[in-house]
Amino acid sequence: MDAPSDPGRDSAARASGLRTTAGFEVVEELPVASVRLVGVLPHLDRPFEYAVTPATAAARPGMRVRVRFSGKDTEGIILERLPEPSTDRALAPLHRLVSEDVVVPPAMMRVCEEVAARSAGTVGDVLRLALPPRHARAEKADRAAEEKDAEAEESADTEHPAAAPGPDPADALRPGDRYVGLSALLARAGSPEGPVPRASLTLDAADTWTTVAADAIADLDADLGALVVAPDQRDVARLSRVLAERGIEHEVLSGAEGPEKRYRIFRRILRGATRVVLGNRSAAFAPVRNLALAICWDEADDLLEEPRAPYPHTRTVLQCRSAEERCALLFLAAADSVTLRALADHGYLARLEPVPGPHTAVRPRIVAMDEYLREREGPSGRSRLPQEAMKVIRRGLERGPVLVQVPRSGYVPAIACTFCRTRARCPHCSAPLSLSGRNGPLHCRVCGRREDGYRCPECDRTQVRAMVVGSTRTAEELHRAFPDTPLKVAGGAHGALEDEAVPERAIIVATPGAEPAPPGRYAAGLLLDADALLGRAAFDADVEAVRRWRGAISLVRSAEDGGEVLVVGTSTLPAIRDLVAHRSTFFLDRVLADRHELDLPPFSRVAEIVGDREACRAFLETVELPGGTDVFGPVDLEGPDAAGRSRAVLRLEPARSRELADALRAGIAARSARKAKGSLRVRLDPPDVF
Repeated sequence: MDAPSDPGRDSAARASGLRTTAGFEVVEELPVASVRLVGVLPHLDRPFEYAVTPATAAARPGMRVRVRFSGKDTEGIILERLPEPSTDRALAPLHRLVSEDVVVPPAMMRVCEEVAARSAGTVGDVLRLALPPRHARAEKADRAAEEKDAEAEESADTEHPAAAPGPDPADALRPGDRYVGLSALLARAGSPEGPVPRASLTLDAADTWTTVAADAIADLDADLGALVVAPDQRDVARLSRVLAERGIEHEVLSGAEGPEKRYRIFRRILRGATRVVLGNRSAAFAPVRNLALAICWDEADDLLEEPRAPYPHTRTVLQCRSAEERCALLFLAAADSVTLRALADHGYLARLEPVPGPHTAVRPRIVAMDEYLREREGPSGRSRLPQEAMKVIRRGLERGPVLVQVPRSGYVPAIACTFCRTRARCPHCSAPLSLSGRNGPLHCRVCGRREDGYRCPECDRTQVRAMVVGSTRTAEELHRAFPDTPLKVAGGAHGALEDEAVPERAIIVATPGAEPAPPGRYAAGLLLDADALLGRAAFDADVEAVRRWRGAISLVRSAEDGGEVLVVGTSTLPAIRDLVAHRSTFFLDRVLADRHELDLPPFSRVAEIVGDREACRAFLETVELPGGTDVFGPVDLEGPDAAGRSRAVLRLEPARSRELADALRAGIAARSARKAKGSLRVRLDPPDVF
């Protein structure tokens, strides 16, 4: 006997021609909605179709909706409205229209899809990174503000006031004007035709990035948008102060605000209330209207690495936005980046060089503690704080504050030759070697190789030692030497020190990245324990050390204003010699040549797989990797919290990077569909893999 039919359901089906799961009305025009779900399992990361009801008839592409999926109330984003479904399955209704705001425009959705593909992740996870949680009260308050602003504009019937004019170029040369090609990039920003301008610019120490970025924003037309991403909140605050002084309206979007304030700022950006947006890593997805210029400061900083799945780098997000939205892309930095240099060598970026000028005007006087200075000083010249360093501090205190940079505590000691100090590397995968205990054998944490018969490739000796890192008593030693001088410590357990809190004539002891930037800059700088900073157990320790040092040097006055910097370390090391030379490419050329020979990034695409031992092994056995992929491991992890966990490293040529990403993405989806046991994390291009 047939069950009685539901008249409401039958009439809805006849009117729309759709098969539905329950009795509800369906709109006549474009009754099907394609929805991308947020936060679903990897094997379900695809569009799903739902029926549009009269209550959700206002749904448009980019709006937030709630749907029933697997018996749960799930958030989704409308992709498009369709006249008919692509499947013969019965459609469930759109449960609720969360908001009529188009939070993910079509261009931004394509950006999220491309970021997910490059990172071997899911679009749903990328949407989680791009969208702040909705806050109803903030949305209501901003709608009221939007209506009030519209009424005020209609009643005033006047043009929007322009930003405060900058300095007349005829009166003074702006810092950015010294870099050939920057004005051409800004002139082409926002152009719908021709190639998209993209460039990297390594600033001279005398030029502050905030000034160059502010000048670039001021040069844009009033209807064009700009986005600036910096790694640290203090960097964002510094640029915000500069823009405020110039009268340039902007919004700051960062993770420091509460959910209500953050969503209100997000909605102001979304509706185009401001054209300039600043922020840290999370601001890379900011929905800036008519985006014409994206600026990234200090791209090599590890704070721009996203710690949440699928772990995309801010650089990757901005590259995808530049391709999709045709916005100009500008990378600013105080030191050359290996990744940006490789992109420039491949023609993706243009390298902007300054017009040659006197060295004394664009950088401080930089001296390395070489053998001549050590021999001239005598036995104290071999100490950690030689007398030459004390002289630099005394001379600097006569003119202003002095910065003393010391290595960050907690670095894992690297192993090096006792004679020539060449770092010990694995002959199989080129990762740094480590010691097992105090007297244990050398072994590699990447491929698991045990190296009992190690010989230094430079001097052929067999003795190695740990390069000890540490300078916990620096502040105490300097206080004893300068008892009447104010002394401040920044970084580590002491926390951050505000720029305005730096006394006029004081010693500031800071760890790399925690240096405050006083308005008048430092009169002198001292880079201590240079060899220790170079001794981190990482393949990029030398490049990272140079970046940290140049960041500190950029805070010191130029030589014309009496600024000087002393580097206490082995002066013959290429990284330290690079500091003394002005705009030399020798060091980075050597780094790139070494990495090319060792098949290290950026000359290879690397993926890291970390998880439970059995889950890691099972994944490697089932995933269909591209031919030619090098597999290192899996190797059991060390440490109190690493019991039962393993790590494997995959390596492939960059030209086939999309093949590797697609294979890993398919493997993750297949593992999810099988409901495989154990936890597993897959990252592409992790910064600390070697």
